[in-house]
Amino acid sequence: MQLTQPSTLAVATFAASVERLTSGKGRLLLAISGGPDSLAMLLLANAALPGGCHAATVDHGLRPEAASEAEFVAALCRDLGMRHQILHPERPITGSLQAEARAARYALLT
Repeated sequence: MQLTQPSTLAVATFAASVERLTSGKGRLLLAISGGPDSLAMLLLANAALPGGCHAATVDHGLRPEAASEAEFVAALCRDLGMRHQILHPERPITGSLQAEARAARYALLT
């Protein structure tokens, strides 16, 4: 997979938005799934706040390929010099998969 660095304008715009959201503290936790949108956010955040981001990937255990996707994100973060952790829910996801997975993800990221 070839990753393209974000434009200078995109980096400046993102950095200004983060500055407003964090009141100048500049620390950001990114929930990265490994899909194109979250990978774009990862590259943008890393360019806008070098050393100011941490990333986490939640492997809900719902798909066989999820573990390798999480490992891909971990390797990318290592290459970028960004801290990353793969998180796993303590109990299996049951009931409404989307609702339960979302609740587990938010609890883990908190």
